[in-house]
Amino acid sequence: MTEKLLRGLRARGAAKPPAGTVIPITTATNTAGTPVTVPREPYVVTMAPDGQTAYVANSRTVTPVSTTTNTAGTPISAGSGIYTMTITPDGKTAYVANFTSYHRGTVTPFSTVTNKPGKPITAGVGPRAIVIAP
Repeated sequence: MTEKLLRGLRARGAAKPPAGTVIPITTATNTAGTPVTVPREPYVVTMAPDGQTAYVANSRTVTPVSTTTNTAGTPISAGSGIYTMTITPDGKTAYVANFTSYHRGTVTPFSTVTNKPGKPITAGVGPRAIVIAP
C-alpha cells in the first residue's frame, strides 16, 4: 500500500495551498496530490491506526478524510479551541483536547465508528497534549 500523508500547513516561502484544504502526499514518490477541501484553517491531522482515515481539525471541528478516495466526510463538532487529538490503538475512539472550551479546558471523545462526539471531560485549563497508555 502506498503511504500517504495529509498536511494543512505549509513551509515558510512555499506556495500557499488553497484555503480550507489539505494536500495528500504520496510518500513513496514524494508527490503532492489534488487538494482536499475541508473546513477553514486546518492545522491538526491525526491518522487512524489502519491508515484508511485521516482526521483533520480546525479550531472547532474534526473532519474525517478517506485516504483511499481523498474525500472529506461530514465535520464533527468537537469543542472549541481544538489543540491536538489522538486515536486509541483499536481505532474506535478519538480524543480531542479543547484549549478554550468555555474558558476551561476539556477533552472531547468521539466515536470514529459513528463520528458522534461524547460528553466532554473537564481537564483543567488549557490541555495541550493527549497520550493513550497501552
